[in-house]
Amino acid sequence: MSSIFLAVVLLPVVCSITWLCLRGNDDAGSLLAWNTARPTRSAMVTLCFAIPFTVGLSSLVDEFTAPPGWHGLMWLPYTLAAMSWLGAMRGAVLSKRDDG
Repeated sequence: MSSIFLAVVLLPVVCSITWLCLRGNDDAGSLLAWNTARPTRSAMVTLCFAIPFTVGLSSLVDEFTAPPGWHGLMWLPYTLAAMSWLGAMRGAVLSKRDDG
């Protein structure tokens, strides 16, 4: 039940961040994108997405090093989905064309 509540609470946040990241994109983008014309912007965007990504990595380490019988692995799909979403949104932001 708590997973459903968390999904409902985070839905507007995830949808609005996704819309902002994909707005003005014609292609899928690249996970390794870097805008050499605007390195400061690229570094700031990477930092904004890297901080929650490292929290996800920490969570993965906790899940895999949990003692046997502990049911922390049930959060593994959520963590992996969130980390892949963060990587895709970062790539989408940095793959945007410069309009001005």
